[in-house]
Amino acid sequence: MVAPVNRITEQCIYAGPTAPQLGLSYGTIYQAGCVPDQMYNIIAACPAVGALFIPVTEYAAARKELNFDIARNMRGTQGKFPRLYREVQNWLTGATKQPSSQVPKPKGVKIKHHA
Repeated sequence: MVAPVNRITEQCIYAGPTAPQLGLSYGTIYQAGCVPDQMYNIIAACPAVGALFIPVTEYAAARKELNFDIARNMRGTQGKFPRLYREVQNWLTGATKQPSSQVPKPKGVKIKHHA
């Protein structure tokens, strides 16, 4: 049984790896209490994802720790944010190797492809 996940009630920004198949996109800002319900299934499966929904006021410090290069590769080695970012990357890699029935599927997320 998965432990219940605390609701995110303040304005926050997602500072983790982008995973469009799960509706996660680095730098997405969520208004207070507006994190979509399907994200809580993902957070329950990988708590590091939830830790990367950070208050907007902490974003500058997180970005400094993550130390992205010009190609948007995360180069950070010190601090909690690079550790969490890598944990999510590893989870995403493992999630793509699992049978599709075990990977949490977001509901209500529509992805538009531009030609």
